[in-house]
Amino acid sequence: MLATVEEVREERYPDLDPALVSGILGVQHEFAEDHAEARKRTEQIVNRWVTQQAATEAAS
Repeated sequence: MLATVEEVREERYPDLDPALVSGILGVQHEFAEDHAEARKRTEQIVNRWVTQQAATEAAS
């Protein structure tokens, strides 16, 4: 599944960070039976990514 999503990401959303997508897919797979935990951890991944992006932009 990761390979397919990565192919679509490359074609349609090349600016989207592949590590972000991979992390989200990993969490969704790991917690497929626990939707609340998957959502919580996905939010954490996205929040960390946004914080890192903001810090990188501020440093530039």
